[in-house]
Amino acid sequence: MTLTIRPRHDEDLPALAAALVRVHAQDGYPVEGVADPEGWLRHPNELQSWTATNDTHPIGQVTLSRAVPDDDAARAWQEQTGGDIDRLAIPVRLFVDPDHRGSGAGRLLMEAVVNYARSRGLAIAFDVMLKDRAAIRLYERLGAVRIADLTHHYGDGLTEPAAVYVVPLPN
Repeated sequence: MTLTIRPRHDEDLPALAAALVRVHAQDGYPVEGVADPEGWLRHPNELQSWTATNDTHPIGQVTLSRAVPDDDAARAWQEQTGGDIDRLAIPVRLFVDPDHRGSGAGRLLMEAVVNYARSRGLAIAFDVMLKDRAAIRLYERLGAVRIADLTHHYGDGLTEPAAVYVVPLPN
């Protein structure tokens, strides 16, 4: 198997959408559901998206988005740091097909996000549902630090406990 991380292409979306449906069935991610998986992958504030491929087949992805004031992670980050939200990027839509977990794809996708953001002088903050323990372990192994707890509100009055993490800038 040759694992590659590259910018996401539109032709990746059908395979990634199918993988996302499998992820949701196994992990309940995303909590909002996957009624339109390709639409969900197209984040409105996207800076850049990457695809992990096994040989040439898409097996996972991540999107780095611009922070907006009404984003939970952006608000928590600003409260904790006093930083300018215009200098903040938020990784979203990270997943790896369940059949390819443990391949290192998640780590490589997050490293692509961190490298891109740092090369542009952007801070990184994001939220994660507390139920997603494997994701939290990955983030903590990559040096992310938990700065806040919050409750994610979605759907028709549904909630999910979550935490906000930051990736510290290098010294």
